[in-house]
Amino acid sequence: MSDIIGQVTPDASVSAGLDAAGEWCIAFEAPNGIKFNVVTKGTCWLRVEGEPAPIFVAEGDCFLLTRCQGFTLGTDLSLPPLSAQEVFSADQNPARVNAGGAFSLVGGRFAFRSEQAEHLFEGFPVVVHVRGDEPSAPVFRRALEQFVDEARCDRPGGRLIRERLAQIMLVEIVRSHLLSSNRPAPGWLRGLADARISRALSAIHAAPERKWTLSALSHAAGMSRSHFARRFRDVVGIPPLGYLRSWRMLLAFNGLKTTQKRVGEIAQSVGYESESAFSTAFRRLNNISPGTAQRKTGRDVFTERSDKA
Repeated sequence: MSDIIGQVTPDASVSAGLDAAGEWCIAFEAPNGIKFNVVTKGTCWLRVEGEPAPIFVAEGDCFLLTRCQGFTLGTDLSLPPLSAQEVFSADQNPARVNAGGAFSLVGGRFAFRSEQAEHLFEGFPVVVHVRGDEPSAPVFRRALEQFVDEARCDRPGGRLIRERLAQIMLVEIVRSHLLSSNRPAPGWLRGLADARISRALSAIHAAPERKWTLSALSHAAGMSRSHFARRFRDVVGIPPLGYLRSWRMLLAFNGLKTTQKRVGEIAQSVGYESESAFSTAFRRLNNISPGTAQRKTGRDVFTERSDKA
């Protein structure tokens, strides 16, 4: 988990908070990236499009929305909802409903500099709910408070601190979900919990440049090739060599962004003998060429849209 979270380098942003009172209901458009909210006072209900039942969230709770699906927050979800765009259009932070005072939250989102990073979280449920009495919740809240302080003050070194705090917040959410879920959905988290599949994942992460074959990975897992291939797909959600390609591309993306190595050197470091083959695979998975990724800043690689709360 440390290896994966260390590579995805989430770019976290905090939007305007909410301060509400009385009976209220607010509808939000589908967020861009992975949305998070922390309830700092009061209680409300959360309903996400497509999910069977609303979730009750209370002071100290955190929740993550991992899909681009609209959602509604409110004390009474049967009320005609206000539009989030209207609520947050006023030049005030936090935004207020009914003068505020009874309920408050802080929200933001995680975006990722490589499209492959988001694929690593496809095994998560639509909503990851961390209750305030869980061990991860206080750590997440403290990291968020410091993140907000760094974003507002813009002190020297603030960008690096915010990147590390974003990783801390994401790790705490992942930990909480991993510890509270008896059977995670297919994805790398579930792969970590499978004794044999985790051996293959460890082998890939230890030597991504190796000329891995299905036979070699099945041997690392101590399984027959056919049984391994089926089990890996069932547990992780994608074929073994598909996971290998995604991991290599994520490593390559970060190498292009954080080192002065040439594209050919990066290609070799992740197992490609041909720079042209690497460039073709990189473009297919990331929608940009390696050279373009190397020239752009981290923020320029993905398109940021403003989303509130």
